[in-house]
Amino acid sequence: MPEVLPRGAVVGPFSGPRAVWGEHLERAAERYGTAVNWELYDDRGEAETARQIAEAVVAEGRHALVVGHFNSAGAAAALPVYRAAGLPVLLPLATTPGLLADSAGTLLRWCPDDRAQAVDLLAAVRDAGHIRVAVTHDGSAYGERLAQLVRDASRVAGPAVPSGAVVSDGSGPATGAVPVPAALAEPSIEVVEGPGGRDVTALVVCGTHVGAARVGRERRTAGFTGAFWFTDDCAVDEFAELLGSPSGAASVARMRGGPEAHVDAAFAAATAALAEDPGRTGRTLLAAVRAHADRGFTASGEPEAGSVGWDFVPVPAAAEAPNRTRTGGRHGRAYDVIVVGAGVVGSATAAALARHGARVALVAPMDGRQDHATAWSGGLVRSFEADPYLRGLALRSHRLAWGPAALAPGPYGFMTTGSLVLCGDADLEQAEKGVAELNGAGVPAELLDPGVLGARFPGLSVDGVTVAVWEPEAGYADPPRTARVYRDRALAHGARLLPARVRELDAPPGADRVRVLLEPGGPVEARAVVLAAGGGTGEIAGHRLSGADAGRTKSIRYGFFHHPAAAGLPTVVDMVSGVWGRPQLYGEAEGGYMAGRPVDEWDVPPGGLATLTDEHVAYIRAGAAARWPWLADPATRFLGGRQGVDLYTPHSRPHLGREHPDSRIVLATGWSGAGFKTAPAAGELAAAEALDVLGGG
Repeated sequence: MPEVLPRGAVVGPFSGPRAVWGEHLERAAERYGTAVNWELYDDRGEAETARQIAEAVVAEGRHALVVGHFNSAGAAAALPVYRAAGLPVLLPLATTPGLLADSAGTLLRWCPDDRAQAVDLLAAVRDAGHIRVAVTHDGSAYGERLAQLVRDASRVAGPAVPSGAVVSDGSGPATGAVPVPAALAEPSIEVVEGPGGRDVTALVVCGTHVGAARVGRERRTAGFTGAFWFTDDCAVDEFAELLGSPSGAASVARMRGGPEAHVDAAFAAATAALAEDPGRTGRTLLAAVRAHADRGFTASGEPEAGSVGWDFVPVPAAAEAPNRTRTGGRHGRAYDVIVVGAGVVGSATAAALARHGARVALVAPMDGRQDHATAWSGGLVRSFEADPYLRGLALRSHRLAWGPAALAPGPYGFMTTGSLVLCGDADLEQAEKGVAELNGAGVPAELLDPGVLGARFPGLSVDGVTVAVWEPEAGYADPPRTARVYRDRALAHGARLLPARVRELDAPPGADRVRVLLEPGGPVEARAVVLAAGGGTGEIAGHRLSGADAGRTKSIRYGFFHHPAAAGLPTVVDMVSGVWGRPQLYGEAEGGYMAGRPVDEWDVPPGGLATLTDEHVAYIRAGAAARWPWLADPATRFLGGRQGVDLYTPHSRPHLGREHPDSRIVLATGWSGAGFKTAPAAGELAAAEALDVLGGG
């Protein structure tokens, strides 16, 4: 087995009304997770969310294939995105006819489609002795489409259609052809619009399991005493409980062998193909999946005739239905914790929670915008902070991430440059205490006076410096890469991604859930929420930091410059003038030196840019040249720059902990630039607070 497992994306409804179907995908991902790292994306059964996930999965470019989507509308929205990228997709449960049209050989469907379901359903109804049947639906577009397919199937059941003939969907005999059973070859069954009259002995109800159960209850209350026939979305354990006890017989369509068998078959074939050769991609991978499959497929990727089909099974009485515990009631399973924000703090929090077994959703937009501060951070890493509280977080983070185990470059792209914190008279006491604490914790540190400092680093001016804290093992890391590492760990431990923006939190006093309003997607519930939204915190309503109470956002800018005098300079944070900088040892502007200067621009929207204007560059040069005189040299070349946004709190410390003692909302925001290096410890503490909320009920 390779050290790094191949990745597969699993997309389905892991929360919301269709979450019971997502459980099939979750269980299979767990069963087949030894050879493939299956990462779960929660589309909540929503087409727009599904499309966003598809775009994000393709943009990441890390997945060998996709299993899902469950929802056919979501699959229809997402499949063109995957097809354009040549990314193989396995559809174990999506049943809409025609989904594989123009598939370009990138798709395999493992289940029968709804046209065959309609034909087989009417055959089963006729075989049960029903002559006049009504068809209705739950009002959803899905239910209405299914009902139309049933009506269409009834219209071909006339004397002109002999037994064994083929009914085409118009796309040619290979893609949509369905044999007409002998039971439907004679005009012996009449289908009417529901609910029909008194002589109707069977009612076919099409739609989602929640909606169909509602229709069934309504018809029973209205006095219908005939037989109910429900379509396949109702083939889930909780349907019997939702429906209650009908006065007559009730049957439900189910994929032959049960839906979980089709999901398992898809995962088994994909896992076998990737375990055999983890480097397979595209059509080569899909050919290998075909070879390992338990069934044959047509050239377009549909299952071969006879390999799949539909059964019709009784709906058990509610009292006989399996006893299943579901945390979200009839609105779909709730999460244990929703983490708002997928920057480094949010991702570290989600990783810690998922590692402890919590059911976690990591919510962040996947629309290409990078609003979180992590995307634009300079990535400075050290253990000394003048504030004792932040110093404690930095020291703990050193143990968790930045210490010897992570050096050069480790999973986070860490580079050792050494770090200087330049202190004035007002900082001397904390500098002395800090160095003692660092050395006591096993982090090498010493105080350097200006003379030693100037001699050791001639490219640095020491004007106004009383003392410097020197950490030879400090340096910088790659912030986006670090956030991805933590996010990957969260996904590997079962966390789900929800691509959305959070607009509001609703946590009434005494309630055992927090209602999180997503855009797109609507509400989703959790027993606890960790708010790690950084500069976007104030834009989210429903918590004590809504609006100005969150603090103030402030612009951050830095540029990369090249000059021979910068050679050998370490990472520098100047508490005297406020400037900061570090060498750039790899990647963008490699060989340059990063220099930043504080900007007096407040209350700006979150986000960032990978460009600076000429005025921005001149401003940085003019202020930072007092510490790095070579910046004033016209020969110093500007190599590029970035600008981002940080959140500054009124008390200059982050909001970290519960919103109030009885709250289910945990705050993890407002680091004012110190968030990256302290994120590992912040995530650990935020996760501990959230777990404490869960432990309290």
